[in-house]
Amino acid sequence: MNRSGIVRGGILGLGGVGHLGVMIAKAMGHHVTMISSSDKKREEAMEHLHADAYLVSSDEAAMAEAVDSLDYILDTVPALHPLDIYISLLKAQGRMLLVVAPPRPLDFIASHLILGKKDGGEFDGEHEGYGRVA
Repeated sequence: MNRSGIVRGGILGLGGVGHLGVMIAKAMGHHVTMISSSDKKREEAMEHLHADAYLVSSDEAAMAEAVDSLDYILDTVPALHPLDIYISLLKAQGRMLLVVAPPRPLDFIASHLILGKKDGGEFDGEHEGYGRVA
């Protein structure tokens, strides 16, 4: 949250869960940045879902400018993808919220969370046949 009290959130991935993430965050009064790997969904995010900003993760200059700018990122991408480039976008005490289950273990450098004072949240969930995992 910045001095004006506005919460700045990033939504990573614009599929079904990403759509809901943008709509809920906007309804809560958050400043929403849609994050995508390409420019393909910019119009949908900005015109139809009313995101406040659109960030293309393959644009190195734009990503560098956005470092330490978000209070949280809601990651809705179900495929395996690097997390480190997104963790850098979080402010100190920022939160990375994963609402997906990639097919392989997550890959990120833990010191980016620890030294940047970023919160990776809790790794918590349930899997059929295995019961509760926490």
